[in-house]
Amino acid sequence: MMSAFTLLFAAALLSIVLHRSFWLKPFALVTLGASFFYTLSGASVMLGGFSTNEHSKLFELILEIVLFAYVLNESEDTTITQTLFLGASSVLLLQAETLLSFVISFESLSLISVVLVSFIKTKEQAEGAVKMFIAGSLATGILFLGLVFYVMGGGVLLAPLSADSSLFMSIGVFIMLASLFYKLTIVPFHGWALDTYALVRHSHAGLLSGVAKTVAALAIFKIFSPFILEHIEFSMPLLATLAIVTMTLGNVLALFSKNIAKILSYSSVAHAGYILVAFVAVKSSFASDGILYMSIAYIFMQSGAFLLLDILKKNYNIKSLEDIKGLGVHKPILAFFFTLQLLSLAGIPLLAGFLGKAVVFYAGVDAGLWWLVLIALLNSALSVAYYAWIIKHIYFDESKIKDVLISIPLPLIAQGILAAGTIFFGIFAGTVL
Repeated sequence: MMSAFTLLFAAALLSIVLHRSFWLKPFALVTLGASFFYTLSGASVMLGGFSTNEHSKLFELILEIVLFAYVLNESEDTTITQTLFLGASSVLLLQAETLLSFVISFESLSLISVVLVSFIKTKEQAEGAVKMFIAGSLATGILFLGLVFYVMGGGVLLAPLSADSSLFMSIGVFIMLASLFYKLTIVPFHGWALDTYALVRHSHAGLLSGVAKTVAALAIFKIFSPFILEHIEFSMPLLATLAIVTMTLGNVLALFSKNIAKILSYSSVAHAGYILVAFVAVKSSFASDGILYMSIAYIFMQSGAFLLLDILKKNYNIKSLEDIKGLGVHKPILAFFFTLQLLSLAGIPLLAGFLGKAVVFYAGVDAGLWWLVLIALLNSALSVAYYAWIIKHIYFDESKIKDVLISIPLPLIAQGILAAGTIFFGIFAGTVL
């Protein structure tokens, strides 16, 4: 039976043949459109250890919309093919039910992520790719070490993760979580991301931080939340500490950066801390919805911001705050899209970022973690400063941009799709969720 995974994977293989052909981008767009309707119909991967539910189905639909925008924005054949592979592995991971299917899917997503950044054109991109490869290799080793402990303790790979576990199984699960936190860029496993996101091509950074991270967050919560809930006395203080350190460090470091990609990288680390609040508040019935809301908001606004930065660097060589001065005067449409996503990242009401944080924070309050939510709110308020600083340079500083007319219709359509998602899920999300 055909499913979104089967279609995306087959199309990714076929797209290799279509390289250097006019038909590659239309083929990829049609594939993503068709996979959207297969997902809407509820078609599953149809393999042992995989199944779909309403949460994963909704996020798969969002994923396919966002990847459609990425392909619209893209001009490089290799990246289009890799985007299709990333979509296939993401669907696989979202539908994983057993520990074995989760590990296979997670490593597939990690491998595609490494291949994505290995398309190197500059020394900076090479440095970012190498750092990601080293971090990914280390994380994989730790993950398999955790699996060894889990199996030694009596764990079964062809079943969901056991919540009621022996000592060796528990040790194995916490080791596995440490490796998975590399992908989520949780402190102290965040170092690679700060450089990788800033050094690789910005559209690739968007796929890594906006797409792969959110898919991983949802899948990790789905598989590991029963275990975290069962061991809440130990896991809650540990995860709460990691959440506080992660969001605070990310926001503080962003305040002192002048490189826009670096600021978005630090912001990504801070948002990992907000996402971790849902893990800490796992005993709340709102935690599952909270991480779903947060992931939907984040995939739209992070993708929009990095793709916009990709347009600005490619066409106007804009990298720093100095370079972006006067964007609102000379390129008002680009400035509007960038400002919208920055405001959403800051958590301004009526945008998806606000709603995502609101539901996660509500889950924290419902779980009795008001002190953690207060710290998160203070961090969110702190983040407004550096987002507002970028907006100030865009609209209120003397222009540094050469007024060159460049036609970029498809990337603007992609920005329109991502902006629509940010607005819709900030105002009308309740009608869907």
